[in-house]
Amino acid sequence: MVNPPQLGLLVCSLAGRDAGEYYVVIGIPEANFVLVANGSNRPLQHPKKKNLRHLKPLRTVAPELSAKLSAGTAGNEDVARAIREMVCSDNPGGEREGTLPDVKEERRN
Repeated sequence: MVNPPQLGLLVCSLAGRDAGEYYVVIGIPEANFVLVANGSNRPLQHPKKKNLRHLKPLRTVAPELSAKLSAGTAGNEDVARAIREMVCSDNPGGEREGTLPDVKEERRN
């Protein structure tokens, strides 16, 4: 992570038992560490301290959530909803989500 992190940044964990999980940055306690939460198995009351080298920044979440995080009024539901919306917009789910499959059907006559 090159740029300094900001509250509300959507990140993906690259190392550790939680590799591949999505989180939102909710605090910056030290220069090379951030506090992250996802609202479900890692709630805001018990954030995880992660090294910046072990995180991949994806994009910033909605400004409303960033404002709530800085004010301290964000809830676990807000964080989980923001992550779900951001991840689903990046990775559409296929036919069930209304998008077409990658495979073309061949007609047999």
